[in-house]
Amino acid sequence: MGVVSLSEDGELLLPFPANAAPVRHARSTILLGSIASLRNAGHFAAYSSALSSAHREALLEAVAGTWIPLEVALAHYRACAALGLTADAEAELGSSTFGQAGSIFGTIMRLGKGAGVTPWTVLPQFQRFWDRGYDGGGLRVLRLGPKEARVDLIQCPLADIRYYRNACRGLAATVLQLFCQRLYAQEIPSMYPRGSMAVRAQWA
Repeated sequence: MGVVSLSEDGELLLPFPANAAPVRHARSTILLGSIASLRNAGHFAAYSSALSSAHREALLEAVAGTWIPLEVALAHYRACAALGLTADAEAELGSSTFGQAGSIFGTIMRLGKGAGVTPWTVLPQFQRFWDRGYDGGGLRVLRLGPKEARVDLIQCPLADIRYYRNACRGLAATVLQLFCQRLYAQEIPSMYPRGSMAVRAQWA
């Protein structure tokens, strides 16, 4: 899906964290889940060929639950981008990462089984979930309508890579889909400098 225009007007549900620092590390569980998704989709050989040799060992021999330096995470997503997949295919791989990285998203999956839980229950918790996967960066959530929200991410150099933005869109859509019948997520223009992205979510 292409980027669509959108104003910033809306009700603030989750403000950016005060003094948000740039992302320094990513949780290995996220990266390992992403690699597993590539393998399951038949892209691992091409990904491995595109992966920087300087970071191959750190990625392919990582264990779950550890912090991986930003430069290694960048190498991973640059190799993913080199696959040349469509935006929808990249989003689908991001979506499948949700199931692969269960220890990060276990709380969300438990919430999804509760009665009366809606996307509005979960969206204000996005920074807390983000902090489980990343060291640094910040999220903001705006309510744009009764069933429409905007999520902004800042201070994340990974967001300068298109694959990462599409994967995040797919993962966010999968999270919110647990709490509604249908959901549509689009990337929209960010109003912030490099290292940022924004997604509009609408649901029924």
